[in-house]
Amino acid sequence: MHNLNRWIPGIAVCANFEGMNGIWLIRRVNGSNVTLANIDSQAVLVKDEEELEGCLENKTLQFMADERYNGEIVFQDLPEEYQKETVRRYAYVKVYLDSDDQKRSKKKLAKIIKSVAENIDDQKPPAWNTFNNWLKQYFNAGCRIKGLYPNDYKKGCRDLRIDPRVREIIDQSINFYYKNGQILMSSIHQMVEAKVLKHNLCNPDDLLAIPAYSTVAYHTKKRSYQEYVRGRIGRNRARYECANVGEAPATTRILERVEADHTPLDINVLHDETRTLLGRPTLTILIDHYSRMVMGFQISFEEPSYASAAMAIGSAVLPKKGLLEFYGVEGEWPAHGVMELMVADNGSEFWSENLDMAISEVGSVLQYAPVRSPNYKGVVERFFLTLKTRLIDSLPGKTNGVGNGSDEYIAEKEAKLTLTEFKATFLKWLVNIYHREAHGEAERSPLDLWNDSAREFPVVEEAVKRVETTLMCSDTRTLHRSGIQYENLEYNSEHLRDIYRREGVVELMIKYSPFDIGHIYVLDDINRIYIRVPCVNYKYAKGLSMYAHKAIRKRINASRKSYKDDAVLQRAKVELFGDIESLHERNVRRKSQVTAKKAARVHSLGVEEFAAETKYEDDSPAIIQNIQACEVTDEWEVW
Repeated sequence: MHNLNRWIPGIAVCANFEGMNGIWLIRRVNGSNVTLANIDSQAVLVKDEEELEGCLENKTLQFMADERYNGEIVFQDLPEEYQKETVRRYAYVKVYLDSDDQKRSKKKLAKIIKSVAENIDDQKPPAWNTFNNWLKQYFNAGCRIKGLYPNDYKKGCRDLRIDPRVREIIDQSINFYYKNGQILMSSIHQMVEAKVLKHNLCNPDDLLAIPAYSTVAYHTKKRSYQEYVRGRIGRNRARYECANVGEAPATTRILERVEADHTPLDINVLHDETRTLLGRPTLTILIDHYSRMVMGFQISFEEPSYASAAMAIGSAVLPKKGLLEFYGVEGEWPAHGVMELMVADNGSEFWSENLDMAISEVGSVLQYAPVRSPNYKGVVERFFLTLKTRLIDSLPGKTNGVGNGSDEYIAEKEAKLTLTEFKATFLKWLVNIYHREAHGEAERSPLDLWNDSAREFPVVEEAVKRVETTLMCSDTRTLHRSGIQYENLEYNSEHLRDIYRREGVVELMIKYSPFDIGHIYVLDDINRIYIRVPCVNYKYAKGLSMYAHKAIRKRINASRKSYKDDAVLQRAKVELFGDIESLHERNVRRKSQVTAKKAARVHSLGVEEFAAETKYEDDSPAIIQNIQACEVTDEWEVW
């Protein structure tokens, strides 16, 4: 065996002791722990390296690359020249086996060699001791022809020809090669050379030979391909190169497996009110693997997060009748229900512990696809391509990608659809075209497959309130006499006042949607129920996202600040408070004080302070309309 003194992933061993029989492949090495996988049963064991070294010594474990039976190679697998050599050797062995005397004396073996060489016209017959070795290998292999296979790969010196101290220096320098800096091999050789020279200068009576460049390169590149990629290219690339390429299992009914993913859409859309450019929205979508029916989606400018993923899941679980009516889409979209398994990628939004717990609470199981294995979620990946080529490509404002299309085409200037108009267009295409056409290898449409499966496996309709409260974001707020205040908005209702009458000022758990702050849910700890509480300024907050609300308040505060910075206002304040100071100075100079009602009125002395939230009965359109068309609108969320 070629210097297999290290446990290397990908090398096979043959075990012949209790608990570990058969052929095992080294899967990974983590410190002193070696993970081995059985090639037949797929069983996985973790053994300590020291224990395995002991098994090597007592011959109960051996590397297949050094195994005398040549592993599982059959005669037909050998190169033609090796086959001919095996046949030649077997010709000599067969004559010996047919002889009456099984002794292996020099005289007898020489006689057999002479006889066989004449019969087969062998120009280079073996020596008697070589023939004797062939017989030993044959018998050791259990009288199988595998023992006669040529082992040319074992030829040559397999012992270290360099000083062990030089080998240690090389091993120390190798670590620099397997780093992201991608140091050249010539630099590694120079480092080794410098260390050897340092030793020689300090020990003139014990000189070491400087290894050649090829020697350093040979020992450096002996590590596994996985180590090479991980060290010189990166861990992410190593995961992609060496991880299993997962394939999605087959499904037999709806809701058995649902795939989830998100992608920026290749189209620019406009603001609904101002028609200013918003850019490319992000689509989060869930698709049933069996029927190819879209279960639910979320289109917004929210970055992929727990909120966007949770809202898409809520859309998938609940019926779609209200959604279709809101966008004025006529058609059938029966997809709803709790999926048994939801498969998502490894994005941070799907790795959220809150999302995992929420999905478990709904009644599903969250599974992560293998790293960089898009075919494991082939249905949803294929949908993105279909959406781009069958719908978005024909819409105004679609993007072509960098380096594609005409230099004169500017997607931003071609944008014509508002976000709401695009959603309505998307829904019409989805419900009345995509769901009614067969896709992939299927012979029937997603709608037919869903309806047929639903008749055999009826889907239970989930309660809207239960799904909403499970998937909404959580927070805590204090209940006051005026209700609950959240993000400068007040929420109150008769049921909330009942809790106040019972508990007084108390901290309560609330649930909210970042995409609609028109209402929240408040947990009644005593009764263990959620109460829906609308916003006091419901006309303003209904359908408004949290992001848009913060942007509106930011612009309100900016306008107030600009008003305070007005030059006329500043001069008036200087003159007014200058007069007040002169009044105080005049009072100091006089024994008889003059009443300063004017100063008291300016300072609001005697007036009770209170916190009041400004109510905007219908201010949101006015605020939005004040935005100029040339202003950047990246900070706006759309609702």
